[in-house]
Amino acid sequence: MTLFPRARNQTHSMQGNHIAGVATPGNGARQIEMWRGRMEAGAATPPHRHSGEEVVLILRGSGRATVEGHELRYAAGDTLILPAHAVHQIFAESDSEFVSAMPLGDTVAMPDGTVMNLPWRA
Repeated sequence: MTLFPRARNQTHSMQGNHIAGVATPGNGARQIEMWRGRMEAGAATPPHRHSGEEVVLILRGSGRATVEGHELRYAAGDTLILPAHAVHQIFAESDSEFVSAMPLGDTVAMPDGTVMNLPWRA
C-alpha cells in the first residue's frame, strides 16, 4: 500500500491545462495511472488518442468533447468514457476540474501517430 500526499503533487501547465499525476509509477502505481486536472475557461486539450480506454470524471465546470468527430456536451458530475484509439479533444467552456484514469503505460499520441511525452506521467 502506498500513500502519495497531495502536498507532493507537481502540477504541469500548458495552454490553459494544469495537470498533476496523482497515481503514476513515480509515486507507486503499478496498473492504473490517474491525473487530476484543471482547465481554464476557453482552454482545450490537443486532439489525441490513447492506446487504451480513458475515463474522465468531470468534478466542476462544463464544456464539450469531440470523439472521432462526434460532439458530446458535459457538465459537473458527468463521466466521459473514451474508447481506445479514438481521437478526441476536450474543450472547457467554464473553469473546470477533472480526474482521469487509464491503464498504466498507455501510449498517448497525436492523430498522426506522434507520441506525446506528458510530463505529469513521471
